[in-house]
Amino acid sequence: MADSSKIALRLRLEDAVALAFFLVSLGMRIIFSELESHNYSPAGVLVIIPAVILLVLKELVHYFVAGRENGPELEGSLRSFVRPYWEIVRDWFPFLIILMMYYSLWGDATHLLVPVDRDKLLIAWDQKLFGFQASVALQRFVSPSLTAWMSFAYFFHLMNIPIVACFIYTRRPNGNFREMMCGVLVICFFGILGYLLVPAVGPVYTLRDQFTVSLSQPLSVFNREVEFMDFARIRRDVFPSMHVAISFLVWLYAYRNSRRLFWVLSPFILSLWASAVYLRYHYLVDIVAGLILAPVCFWLSNRLFRGYQEISVPLPVPGAWARRLAKGGITRPLPKAAGKVEERS
Repeated sequence: MADSSKIALRLRLEDAVALAFFLVSLGMRIIFSELESHNYSPAGVLVIIPAVILLVLKELVHYFVAGRENGPELEGSLRSFVRPYWEIVRDWFPFLIILMMYYSLWGDATHLLVPVDRDKLLIAWDQKLFGFQASVALQRFVSPSLTAWMSFAYFFHLMNIPIVACFIYTRRPNGNFREMMCGVLVICFFGILGYLLVPAVGPVYTLRDQFTVSLSQPLSVFNREVEFMDFARIRRDVFPSMHVAISFLVWLYAYRNSRRLFWVLSPFILSLWASAVYLRYHYLVDIVAGLILAPVCFWLSNRLFRGYQEISVPLPVPGAWARRLAKGGITRPLPKAAGKVEERS
């Protein structure tokens, strides 16, 4: 039997959530392709496989960069120079993963589980629960100036997360920042699951015959913002409204870390919620679903983070590698009976 040992990668909870998402997504693509007798296309995993590799490689890099927490052997070494910069990259890495999670549904991937759009169902829910179609009813309030503000508020979604994240990262303990990153990843997990279970294109397409008032506004810059958002979004990202869910979640973390920041963001967040219906991207039931999802994920992710900030994952490696790592001061192998190499980070 070949001489082998193990090293223990300490996977952050936020990375574990992302890894679970990509593995579940990959499994569903393979299973449902076989059930529907479709030829499995490698193009379907162009985002998923690289994302899984990136997550694993990131932890491997951290394993080697981190080294020992203390010790004179690190002074003046390349590893000690790189480590603080690498920690910044590692902390902010979830932003890249969030984008990869979202764009894993590019194309027709949202029809993986449900092969037809469910807009008729959402329209029926709105009619039954509220008695009207909100985006159509709001036409009476449409004006160029209000449309310009709503366009900005909708675009503010892209700035909201970095604003709160940068504040927490620079003014609060690192654990608070990681807690927020974990929360955003958890809500993206469930939000994208919603896209798969209830694929829909939104009232801007399905109710267009009922819109008699144009959403024109005087400033071309806002037209470009809306055009960019339309270009950047996937085809079916309606239920739940992740603009509402994520902004609400981030708003809750702002409240936890700074009441002043919470109140400063309030008009932008509330306007963002209204803009999702005003600009005809979402049904009212999408907004309600986002408002329910956010506090649930806030509670769940915080509970998970308190109990599992890091998860140790044993990784088998050749024994010669383990001895070389130990010789370089990165790891110290345990006795063979223990069957593992102790992590030194």
